[in-house]
Amino acid sequence: ELGLRVISVDRPGCGASGFQKHRQLLDWPRDIAQVADALGFDKFAVCGHSFGGPFVAACARQLGARVTSAAIVAGISPLSFKGAIKGMIPMVRLVLWTGGWAPQLLRPYVWLMAKMIKKTGAARKMVGSSLPETELELIDTPRFEGFFEGLGEMVKNGSKGAYWDARVFMNKWGFECSEIEIPVSLFYGTADMAVPIQMGEYYRDAIPGSVATFYEDEGHFIMYTRAKEILGSLI
Repeated sequence: ELGLRVISVDRPGCGASGFQKHRQLLDWPRDIAQVADALGFDKFAVCGHSFGGPFVAACARQLGARVTSAAIVAGISPLSFKGAIKGMIPMVRLVLWTGGWAPQLLRPYVWLMAKMIKKTGAARKMVGSSLPETELELIDTPRFEGFFEGLGEMVKNGSKGAYWDARVFMNKWGFECSEIEIPVSLFYGTADMAVPIQMGEYYRDAIPGSVATFYEDEGHFIMYTRAKEILGSLI
């Protein structure tokens, strides 16, 4: 409806992309630039949901004028400020800290998650336990099937890439969000228990000229429920 072409890129070690040991957050903008060059795009917009937030920030910082606009959707922020993880689901906290300091210990968790994905009922129960009432019915809609398919795709060649993402995020980013010079739109749900609202407030205060939209009583999956509005902001 919006006339957009959406290209989703597997991060290293996920899906069909080969694993890269010791990669850093600022390696990602170079990957995106190479993809854009190969496809013949001089300029493009970037959008990232949840753990994709830091990767959008990195592209916005490094690729400058090539990025026409950027959107961070329920995106995780640095954990360096006081109260960053207040209200966050304990399991998400555990995954972040374990992934940051000893990612190999997350192998059993990722393995279990991959098993649960194959048992759709168990996966739905796991995801649904962290959603507000406004999003619970979303799980049973056809458009949400892609979420579970995506999780399965992420670990089809092993779990190393999935758990290494936390290591990349927890290491030094190599830049400050205050250095971003392109327009960045922020979208967050106030009832999000995976990525609490204060993380959106962090980006809002740190990125010059950012525009934040906070949806009252909505949760982590606003990328689904507010897709037209979010993607429309990139045009």
